[in-house]
Amino acid sequence: MRRFLGVVVAFALGAACSGPQIAAFGSNSEIVIITSPRAAGEGEILKSILEREIVTVQYEKAFEVELVTTGDVDSDRNRKNIVLLDFLEPKEDLSGTILSLAKGEGQALSAGERNLKTLKDRWARGQTVMLIAAPTKEGLNRLLADEADRLFRYVSDQVQARLNRSLFYAGEQEAATQRLADTYGWSLRLPTNYDIDETYAAQRVIKILRDKPARMITVYWEGGAWEDRAASCFERKKMLAYEYWDQDEVVEDALQVNEGTFLGHDCTVLSGTWENKKYTIGGVFVTYCFRCEDCGRKYVVDAAVFAPGLEKLPFIRELKAVLASFKCCEE
Repeated sequence: MRRFLGVVVAFALGAACSGPQIAAFGSNSEIVIITSPRAAGEGEILKSILEREIVTVQYEKAFEVELVTTGDVDSDRNRKNIVLLDFLEPKEDLSGTILSLAKGEGQALSAGERNLKTLKDRWARGQTVMLIAAPTKEGLNRLLADEADRLFRYVSDQVQARLNRSLFYAGEQEAATQRLADTYGWSLRLPTNYDIDETYAAQRVIKILRDKPARMITVYWEGGAWEDRAASCFERKKMLAYEYWDQDEVVEDALQVNEGTFLGHDCTVLSGTWENKKYTIGGVFVTYCFRCEDCGRKYVVDAAVFAPGLEKLPFIRELKAVLASFKCCEE
């Protein structure tokens, strides 16, 4: 009888494993680094790289990082953001797991031709597993020392990409997205609890909001081409903030201006802080200015956060995930 029950339990577990994946758990800003005891020191170095401080309206850690040095993957395999870190020779359990997960690229990792690989939804739905490896202990230390910024950007980009694709798992307002497309010729996918303010639609300004804490999106468009995109972007950002958000102003001393891409379009990216002297409040923002060649429009797509007493980076990441769904030229 005991043997029969064991078979039934084993069958049930097997059936559960082959069923739908559970949702990954944890904060969007949490990362768990799993490394082996022999690479615990390297794990501490990577932890410090990922916990670097970012200035918003205050100093904030870029990520909250938990370091697991037992090499045990199973206990944390359902977390949202996982980094597996180890050197590959001599081979141990964790380095063997890394090579197994890398599959066809394991040889490139072993040869040092590659150091990074990402897996989506490996053990849970809405999960990112990042592999960071080098052939030897010395090589792993060189990677951490010489390419700290690249590693930080890699992990940041993968965490954001995970959030971009998983944000809408909890639900979205599909009818609202379609209405934006039908009415204005562009669209955004909106999670639940976001509201659309069309008060200024005649001025080609649409505001999208979520409260507690305040998350604010502005979409503005006009025809023509940019003559000086960076300067024009800044002028339009200032105009939108002051005229449509009750006299908000850009803090120019904290402004960062970069050239980049937004959903495949060349763009100017503004980031920094805003303030409202009338109410003595402020927050952080990011603004993308680009031209959609398919429909001949210039767009200013802006996201801002007002979250007093709270860390701002998690909310900016959420807004960036919403903006990543933007379509600029709908039929």
